[in-house]
Amino acid sequence: MRRFLIIVVLLLLLAAAYLANHLTAHLHYIVPVEAGKVAYIATFDDFKSDWALAEGRLKVQILDTGVLRIEVGDVDKLPFSQAAPYFADFDVRAQTSAVDGPESNGYGLIFRLQNKDNSSPADDDFYLFEISSDGYYRVLRSFNGVQKELSTWIPSPVINQHIGATNFIRVNAKGDQFQFFINNQQVQLCIPDDPNGTSTFPATGQCVGGKMLDTLVDASIPNGQLGVVAQSLDESGVIVDFDNVVVYGPS
Repeated sequence: MRRFLIIVVLLLLLAAAYLANHLTAHLHYIVPVEAGKVAYIATFDDFKSDWALAEGRLKVQILDTGVLRIEVGDVDKLPFSQAAPYFADFDVRAQTSAVDGPESNGYGLIFRLQNKDNSSPADDDFYLFEISSDGYYRVLRSFNGVQKELSTWIPSPVINQHIGATNFIRVNAKGDQFQFFINNQQVQLCIPDDPNGTSTFPATGQCVGGKMLDTLVDASIPNGQLGVVAQSLDESGVIVDFDNVVVYGPS
């Protein structure tokens, strides 16, 4: 009887340990930030081990020139590279330039990334702020396996267009509120009036069924990693360089 009780206790302890490990598997230390103070910086001359790299047709590498480069060798792909730290609130800024490939591309910042299995972005949760070399920007959310354009592609004269042009992009996040900037200019988003609606911005230059707003409000993902992303659309061969990623505490 005593041996039986010992076995039962051991099994219960093992079950409790498994449950605790499962519940804490996705818990991470959230970096504290102070308003206006630098919380993290990456110039890609140092701290190279902080960033996720990859080989193959979706290549992510840090070059000797001190930039992080993403190469997209397939059509309709979205490779990204995230830094190790986790943030809730942040003001992240980055320098970026598409150096080769089609101008119909996408590249920018991925944030509040919850990378669930480190193998496929299909089941990851994240927000995405992209610009394109032909002068558009958008905001996308991936949550519980569903991708949704929170604000669709919108043309903007503040984007430096064409391959080789340099742009500075920024996301300010505080709680459930987000603001977006390109080359030191805040850009507005086309937010549908219906939370389940589709962001629509046709060639007429108006937000249909919604409003142009300075601030996105969305509480789906409270924290996560920050990173950079490049996207191919109808053509492969997108190559984008990133540099000087700096994270401040939001004001």
